[in-house]
Amino acid sequence: MDQNDRYDNEIILKLLTDANQFFEQNRDYPPYQIGEFLVEFCKLFKQLGKLLYFAFSDVIEKAQIIKDRGNEYNEQTKGIYGVIQIEKQKGLMELNGENNKEILKNKTLANYQSMARTMLRIIRFFNYLKIMFIDVDTNRNKKFSDICSDAYNEALAPYHTFMVRNAAKAAWLAAPSRTKVFETFVGPNQTDEAAYVAIKKFVNALEPIRLNFWDYYNTNKLTNLP
Repeated sequence: MDQNDRYDNEIILKLLTDANQFFEQNRDYPPYQIGEFLVEFCKLFKQLGKLLYFAFSDVIEKAQIIKDRGNEYNEQTKGIYGVIQIEKQKGLMELNGENNKEILKNKTLANYQSMARTMLRIIRFFNYLKIMFIDVDTNRNKKFSDICSDAYNEALAPYHTFMVRNAAKAAWLAAPSRTKVFETFVGPNQTDEAAYVAIKKFVNALEPIRLNFWDYYNTNKLTNLP
């Protein structure tokens, strides 16, 4: 495997730390760091198996949308909340690349996918990550495949079609052992306890981001975007 495709927990923690520090200074989150976090994290799924990676391949696509929207509005705002506010003012929040003509009645932004609806799906993914890793830590004899399935059913399945839910089931059945997960997460020749410590650090770094985004979406009544 190419070194650039390998999961690196230190890179993940650095990106989350940078995002949290940006928030402390700006009360907003940087599109680049959030997008890169998603790209880097999905390397974990890629190393754990093709089906698992395929199940979350759309996260990579959404990461690029987040970075693209950040770049597009970079002169007006440096943060994700700022982009969403611009989209709200322009009536762009519901655009998904397929409903654009219907909503806008023109072809000006035929392929535009909004930051607002993209981030809503990502913070649901953040819920999945929290549930999954807490279950790994709390129920230490539970199969990783069952952990993935339970987290999916709670955090993501309610928003997916029947076809997507069925495809997800195949991914969970192919999920690797807890040992393989730990080796990928913290590297080989590490103790289980080192893995649990790393998991706690990850959850603690992601949690303020997850909570702040949900607070923003609830406060601004954005949780029902299509």
